[in-house]
Amino acid sequence: MIPQTSQTKRIEPQPKQRLFLQSRADIAWYGGAAGGGKSFALILDPLRYVHIRDFTAVLFRSSFPQLVNPGGLLAETVAIYPDLGGVLRKSNLTWRFPSGATIKLGYVGSDQDVLKWQGSQIAMLGFDELTHFTEYQFWYMLSRNRSACGIKPYVRATMNPDADHFAASMLAWWLDEQGYAIPERSGALRHFVRDGDTIRWVEPDALDDAGLPARSFSFVSADVYDNPALLAKDHGYLSNLLALPTVERERLLRGNWRIRATAGTVFHRDNLAFTATPPPVIA
Repeated sequence: MIPQTSQTKRIEPQPKQRLFLQSRADIAWYGGAAGGGKSFALILDPLRYVHIRDFTAVLFRSSFPQLVNPGGLLAETVAIYPDLGGVLRKSNLTWRFPSGATIKLGYVGSDQDVLKWQGSQIAMLGFDELTHFTEYQFWYMLSRNRSACGIKPYVRATMNPDADHFAASMLAWWLDEQGYAIPERSGALRHFVRDGDTIRWVEPDALDDAGLPARSFSFVSADVYDNPALLAKDHGYLSNLLALPTVERERLLRGNWRIRATAGTVFHRDNLAFTATPPPVIA
């Protein structure tokens, strides 16, 4: 049972966060735009199992500074984990709970860094900002997704759009032709097998070439409008997103997975004013 404190702090996920947290998929991804409460949802997820002895989770960023910078994963966990009995070992950024369960903050900055995790057994793998990781890093770390604590191993990730990242092709079914998330498919469960480097979507009872069952996968789309708590707390955040250049505004505000910085997407002729008289030259 999760330990109780003398003062109760109520944490209420918002609807899209709740949909993500309730997913039963082997692999579930969340976000696809800025401001959807992605990191907060990610740090909440493993807390459901901290009452289980030997449960292990690792939440990854792609660099150490991203973990410890103001507003990073460390700061997010410090605000919540102690209330559930978590004690932080600062030397290795590991939270230990009364049951013996641990949640570690780690990073994978290069493909070579994955070798540091050889031999690890990690029941829950979490990737914050998945598009900062390479495809190799993601799939290699899944080989560390093992469990001896009785909890079925699972993977969670958050992200913003990147048309050139492998995540974009993985999410193709959840996106329309323009690259925006299809609302009706948010949270839908599909199954896949991986043949070499190829993802093949299959029926739930399908087996891969090694005779192993297909893995389940889900994507929950969310943007800043799905996070009214943030909009109420930070009135300038939406204005900042609206002020972004076209490509970044499409990605971070509207969640466009197909847009790239190509001719016509950065500067639009129709948005420019032309004059026949050049301005005076100031010496």
